[in-house]
Amino acid sequence: MQAQVLIEQDIKDFLKDNPQFFENNAQFLADIHLPSPHGNGTISLAERQQLAQRDKISALEERYTNLVVNAQANDAIANMMQRVNLKLQAAKKFDDIEQIISQELPEIFELNDTCVRIWAKPIDDANFANLVFGYVTDEAKAWVAHLKKPYCGEPPAITQESWFLEPATSIAIIPLQHQQLIGFLAFSSEHKNRFYPEMGTDFLQHLGDNLSAALSRYVRI
Repeated sequence: MQAQVLIEQDIKDFLKDNPQFFENNAQFLADIHLPSPHGNGTISLAERQQLAQRDKISALEERYTNLVVNAQANDAIANMMQRVNLKLQAAKKFDDIEQIISQELPEIFELNDTCVRIWAKPIDDANFANLVFGYVTDEAKAWVAHLKKPYCGEPPAITQESWFLEPATSIAIIPLQHQQLIGFLAFSSEHKNRFYPEMGTDFLQHLGDNLSAALSRYVRI
């Protein structure tokens, strides 16, 4: 085996040092046949090189297509984020923000349901009756407080039945912070892979920041 490796290296060194070999031995190279990389018998060395180039070009085209698709998806999400942010800024009262969360976010982002819970006290005591200020366990508060970024994946143990109208298969949980942790926003999906641990969370974080800033106008920090 070692002798074979040495011989192969000698051949490589010879061809590298003598590029004219290919011009001087064109017919010899044309007579060389190698196994097809696609498993269809044997093909000439030239044909194999052509196939290798085609495969490389196809791989590059696929990568380019994926980049374009991802860029288009990111642009679409950015546009949706801008729409939501403008609506949050235009909200005149707390109920307007709650409506954006419960009705418009599911439609914009194609979600099954959303849930927001805030444990900061509302400035207007009349808002205490809103489910947004519903009871949240100390365990859930502590769990959210330890998040370094939005959580994506299967519903964790802290998930309560009252969060969503129907059981969730995958969820996202976004901490809401303005000077301090004031609550969380959760998204629900019936699709297992809609929210998964490895997915990017930049857009979710931006949404959480924008929502936290809008809610800060209506809670005591």
